[in-house]
Amino acid sequence: MNWARIYLGVMIIAVGTILLLGAADVLDAGEVLGAWWPVAVIGAGVLGLVANPRHWATPAILTLGGVALLLWTTSVVASLSVVVPVLVIVLGLFVLFGFGLSGARTVTGNRINSFNVFSGTELASHSPEFEGGQVGTIFGGAEIDLRDATLVPNASMDVFVAFGGVEVKVPEGWVVDLNGLPLFGGFENVTAREKQVDDAPKLAVHATALFGAVEVKH
Repeated sequence: MNWARIYLGVMIIAVGTILLLGAADVLDAGEVLGAWWPVAVIGAGVLGLVANPRHWATPAILTLGGVALLLWTTSVVASLSVVVPVLVIVLGLFVLFGFGLSGARTVTGNRINSFNVFSGTELASHSPEFEGGQVGTIFGGAEIDLRDATLVPNASMDVFVAFGGVEVKVPEGWVVDLNGLPLFGGFENVTAREKQVDDAPKLAVHATALFGAVEVKH
């Protein structure tokens, strides 16, 4: 389950539904979107907490910031005099903790699962039986280091990028099948094919890049 793909898909469907209801005069689409757009920020934060509980700082800050904005846009809090100080505090927490807790980390287990919004992550696996996983990023980035991992048969990764980039590092000798759908984005596999043998370990990377890039390298 790629959280980034699900999140972006749900947001697009929600906006389209509101616009359709607005065209049918069921509601005022501009008013609804203007009042409830912070829900997208809250949703990103909540999904980040679910997908990456160890990287709790940035998702928690996104969630708190989204709640503060929602209170203002829905007129629960009538004045910016309350919201602005909260957002300043949230920004300060992001500076203190958001980047620091999104840095390099060694993943335990045989799979990698990562979801980032407005942040970056560096993950490394040393698994002797690496199976693959899901990596998603929206307005962010991820670096996945598999150079000390050993593949199991049929290992595969699902990568989704929107307005960001993902870099996957693999050891020399691996066969990487990079495929998928680039939508105003691109893929690049720069692994050394001349060092691959017939029975080389194989990793399938299924990628979607929307205004972003996916690169596999040594």
